[in-house]
Amino acid sequence: MLNSKLSDDLSPALLLPPTPPPLALGGDEPRLDALMAQGQSVTLELGAGARAQLRDEPYSDRVRCDHPRLADEAQARELGLRLLEQAQARGRGRVVVLAPVALEAGFAAEGFRREGLMPSFYRGEQDCAVLGAYPDQARARLADPWSVAEVLSLIEHKGGSGRQHAPVETRRAEVEDAPGIAALLDGTFTQYPTPSGDAAYIAEAIEGGTPFRLIEADGDPVACASADLIPSAQTAELTDCATLPSHRGRGYMQFILEDLMDDLRGLDYPTAFTLARASVPGINLAFSRLGFDYQGTMPQSCRIGGGIEDMNIWSTEV
Repeated sequence: MLNSKLSDDLSPALLLPPTPPPLALGGDEPRLDALMAQGQSVTLELGAGARAQLRDEPYSDRVRCDHPRLADEAQARELGLRLLEQAQARGRGRVVVLAPVALEAGFAAEGFRREGLMPSFYRGEQDCAVLGAYPDQARARLADPWSVAEVLSLIEHKGGSGRQHAPVETRRAEVEDAPGIAALLDGTFTQYPTPSGDAAYIAEAIEGGTPFRLIEADGDPVACASADLIPSAQTAELTDCATLPSHRGRGYMQFILEDLMDDLRGLDYPTAFTLARASVPGINLAFSRLGFDYQGTMPQSCRIGGGIEDMNIWSTEV
């Protein structure tokens, strides 16, 4: 559901000509692998004994802080300042924060801008603000404004139920499926913000309880997705969505996502969300048709597909 967000989010400031990614692309895979390996978590000590976890992500040229547990706006302002200092010291072009909306004013006082708002995110009760700050001001603009606008326009006019497809059975992945899932993801995305092309990484996630679902043909996965659980918030991110080109156009992703939503209902999770590549129509249409609401766009958020890309925020009640 778009409402007035299309005109609000694609403001003139965002529609300036796209800027080149801050890191080299193409023909530089060893360097990108090394950047992925350099990612690290850092504990920031704040006043009054508060703490927050910063995730340094050189692969996406950003630092990130998800769901800090802070007492008030004053602590949020202190954290915002510390995150900006860390980003500048590490040479990162962007900061991403996902935080309770009650803390938003504290971050805003340090220059953070709202990029989206996910209702009832925390245990079905409190909204989550998606906030951005930009040591590199070029990262405040959309990488591909025209494609983003086209996708949102398509959803606004097409939306609905889409074509009807014959039902296809999905199944919950087991640890033994990890190599096939990793190969599918690795073949779909030349670049990805997590090491999902690594079978050991997928196996560890499945073993740890992350729901993966897949559709097979001749014993091999041809489509998959996962629900990355956030138990502290009792919500989940639907992610790792991939379909072999030879099997696209059959509604496979819709069936997988519907069954993942059933998995979340079984866990009594009240909400779910996703961050979808903003320039790719298919995945945005899939979530729109599943009943997700469009909540905003994160400009030049992470490295995926062909470089640093814009990401659309979608969320729903489960």
